[in-house]
Amino acid sequence: MIPHETIPIFGMSWWQSNVITILIIFLVLLLGKQSDRTQIKKIAYILGSIMISRAIFIQAYLIYLGKWNIQSSLPLQMCSISAILAGVVIFWRNQWLYEFLFFWGIPGAFHSLLTPEFTNGTEGFLFVEYFISHGGIILNALFITLYLDMKPRKGSWWRIAIWSQIPVGIIAIINWFIDANYMYLCEKPIVNNPFIIGEWPWYILILEAVGLLHFLIVYLPFGLKYKKIKG
Repeated sequence: MIPHETIPIFGMSWWQSNVITILIIFLVLLLGKQSDRTQIKKIAYILGSIMISRAIFIQAYLIYLGKWNIQSSLPLQMCSISAILAGVVIFWRNQWLYEFLFFWGIPGAFHSLLTPEFTNGTEGFLFVEYFISHGGIILNALFITLYLDMKPRKGSWWRIAIWSQIPVGIIAIINWFIDANYMYLCEKPIVNNPFIIGEWPWYILILEAVGLLHFLIVYLPFGLKYKKIKG
């Protein structure tokens, strides 16, 4: 397994990387707001193509670096799956996949940018790719929501929370077979995140509860709208 790496939170590289990432997200969303429907589709396809190409490229790049291994390099982290969905949902607008992207991707990528943990290290392009991947998750999820007429359905936050247990269970079994730690189900992350509390298995239960709370928070603007329409 490749040793994970971190960078100092609020250090110079942290600030530079996150400011650039946030600025790009803001500028692309602003571009979408000023575009017509045809232009929005073109932008969306570019964003989707970038994320799908990234998912393929990173596997080849890890092989090139001699760092690919089954315990660390499969796209089985929550953000790795979300990054793939960020490309797929733009071309195949399935409501369930969109909701997984929305509820997994936005909170997960936010915390990954706040407290970065590089599961494949930071060698070469891997550092930049980390911010492309996680920034792309948030950007594409927001772009789809704002400009491609997809929204979380009423009550979707708790349904996705329940259905999430299936992939989590499957990945737990995969971890057992290949001696891996995907989704941090066997060992807690090494980053200094305030929501990572206790040792195994308690930190998992706390993260499940915190995840549910985050699902509710990102759903809240839509939930209030549904409640207003009903009223």
